[in-house]
Amino acid sequence: MGSSSLTFFHRNLKAGYSINKVVQTIVSTFENKEEYYVPCVKTSGTLWNLWFVYRHRNKKGINHLTGGVNYCVMSLIGCKSILTIHDTVFMDFNSSSRLMKFYMEWMWLKIPLRFATKVVCISNETKKRVCAHSTRKDIEVIHNAIDPFFKTVLKDQSLPPKHILLIGTSPNKNVERTIQALQGLDCELTIVGHLSDSQRNLLSSCGIRYRQSVNLTDEEIIQEYIRCDIVSFVSLFEGFGMPVIEANKVGRPVIASDIPVIREVAGDSAVFVDPYDVEAMHQGFVRLMESEELRNRCVEKGLENVRRFDSIHIREQWLDLYERLI
Repeated sequence: MGSSSLTFFHRNLKAGYSINKVVQTIVSTFENKEEYYVPCVKTSGTLWNLWFVYRHRNKKGINHLTGGVNYCVMSLIGCKSILTIHDTVFMDFNSSSRLMKFYMEWMWLKIPLRFATKVVCISNETKKRVCAHSTRKDIEVIHNAIDPFFKTVLKDQSLPPKHILLIGTSPNKNVERTIQALQGLDCELTIVGHLSDSQRNLLSSCGIRYRQSVNLTDEEIIQEYIRCDIVSFVSLFEGFGMPVIEANKVGRPVIASDIPVIREVAGDSAVFVDPYDVEAMHQGFVRLMESEELRNRCVEKGLENVRRFDSIHIREQWLDLYERLI
């Protein structure tokens, strides 16, 4: 890649850190690049973000919108552009008004899908949902990569598992049902993310021992994976599911929701349960906590599964796409 042939546009970090963390696993490996973070978070700043991207657009190289600012493709008309779409949660898991959903559909999907030179989704399930809003036939899938800082630290699975890790507390993370499913089990739940008063009350009424952590550094998050015995990721909706492959890499068994995108990402490395059925979730936890053989199988399959998401392999896919556009 030539000097400054790549320009990356990221959403404002105040809108959430997760997308930036994922994309930097790959973006940070390219030396000849320019990076910009759009200045505004709220919808009211849409015009200013469009102007910002227009002013900094790369007229000769490739402009890559890495996620969360899809509408900024309009500022790149006439330039080579790549749009990464991480999920359709704003359409498929959103209680907003019909007017807001209409706005989001056009500004985040229909218009960007019309004008982006290339569109990349991070999972086949996300691609399927995106294709419901477009007739494009050239949408590609490039999975997220596992951060190389995650290392395998195996535990003795003959010891009874006590520590369960839950990453994230947004509505799609299914926190309430997870808490209810753990009622009566001898365990401690570590929750990474902010808790509402109602969630704290539910933890208390269900008699769950728990620890809560917020604003963790990347290293602190890795240490939570190492500390835990089981990773719980029984989400209602996802675009990918990074905690699955992060648990795979560290060597921890996963209990996960039986939804298409998690099946795609986890392969056969997890215990799958219905995320809407508390009793099914409870029985899944029981099976995993009581069976050393099952835990060992999940760990073994996880270490095999995570190889698909090796950062070198994923970087090669992105490099191939960039070179096809130059």
